[in-house]
Amino acid sequence: MAIIESSVEGPISSITLDHSVSPPGVLVRCMNMTVRFAPGLTASGREKAIRTPTTKLTPAQLAATSLFPGRSEQGFLGGTLIAEGTVDTAQTPTILEADFMDVEPAESVLLGTVTKNDPGPQRQLEINGVPVAMLTDSRLCSNADDPASPIFQNQFGFPISPDSIQLGTSEAVPSSAEGYFASATFHAFLFEYGGTGTLVTDPATTPQISIERASFRDEGTRVRYEARGFATTAHSAAGTAQDIELFRLDLNPATGQLEPMLIDSADLDDVETGFVRWRAEARGNKPGGFRSGAPLFLMVRNNNGNATEQTEPDIREE
Repeated sequence: MAIIESSVEGPISSITLDHSVSPPGVLVRCMNMTVRFAPGLTASGREKAIRTPTTKLTPAQLAATSLFPGRSEQGFLGGTLIAEGTVDTAQTPTILEADFMDVEPAESVLLGTVTKNDPGPQRQLEINGVPVAMLTDSRLCSNADDPASPIFQNQFGFPISPDSIQLGTSEAVPSSAEGYFASATFHAFLFEYGGTGTLVTDPATTPQISIERASFRDEGTRVRYEARGFATTAHSAAGTAQDIELFRLDLNPATGQLEPMLIDSADLDDVETGFVRWRAEARGNKPGGFRSGAPLFLMVRNNNGNATEQTEPDIREE
């Protein structure tokens, strides 16, 4: 008998709520395998999660049968599941007990030139002649805070006005969309314009910072992390150095509040007028006084303007 680290990635054939646990969990069939998710904490104390690329779901939301735009299959049926967890070799039948589940209707990407941008009553966008419609379903949307108001990003990860998206004949930059294709339309939860565009928030008065990637591994005596993204600099005089720092955020059980711990200062590179790329990474022995375990979040802050952004890091239990 043994507990084996396991994972699966494949199509979803069925989803049912699991009322054998409280609160209810969910059972998912994927490639003729049963994957079970029960809400709670992992062995290392992290919260288990069901995730789409833009938000977290409850088991009931994952099992919901309401259709996504353009699709004929209910909810996430026929979509893609990535599950990570364990299998108990003594258990029959075999069940993958999932700590983390990632789901999408499909994993599709569209990359090319913008061939249409018509504001009209409802914005009409195309990439390479393929119609692109922004998703407004709360289970999968570009703006989790306000699903009905899609966000369009520039190449640096900052929200821009869709009116500033130029056709490829005017600005030869590659743009992309992520989502799924159904009913002759690409339904996107992410639209990234390859140019700069016009930022929704004035960076001269409100500095902005984005997180492109964040990962963290605690290996006992060693630690590995990487975080990178972009920051605006229009709020500063030309040539003024930006001071960008990376923090880990952990929950203080006594207060119930997130507490920051500075772990690194970022390296910076100018990428375009008004923008810099930042990056912080380390692979080596854990510094003295460094908190053990993986953080709940990683936060980046530009002290020159006090812009902050935080994200849940990509973490694998080790």
